[in-house]
Amino acid sequence: MGTCAVLSEALALGGRVVFDPPDKPRLLVPKGWGARVQAEAPTIKEVLRRASIFRAQAERFLRGGRALPLLALPEYPGYERGRCLSCGEPTDRGHYRCPVCVLAVALALDVAQ
Repeated sequence: MGTCAVLSEALALGGRVVFDPPDKPRLLVPKGWGARVQAEAPTIKEVLRRASIFRAQAERFLRGGRALPLLALPEYPGYERGRCLSCGEPTDRGHYRCPVCVLAVALALDVAQ
């Protein structure tokens, strides 16, 4: 999986993610960014997939008046030291989430836009 640098930069320059419909988010990028986004398409698609899952989890809990959950992929069995809290991929020392999940959580919570 890539580092998410292209997606992060596109968002910083005015790009945004539209969750309509909620399970099929679309990325709107600044003019001239199409080729860069296409080059990173697999990573960007995975970030958007995870963001829609995390967003749905957050909305269910918040609608129910409960605190925000950890936000983890349904297929992830649980935390292991040195692995992402959300997906289980190895993480760099001192990090709790992998770069893909960090950005997916930020998008899910509208922090990155």
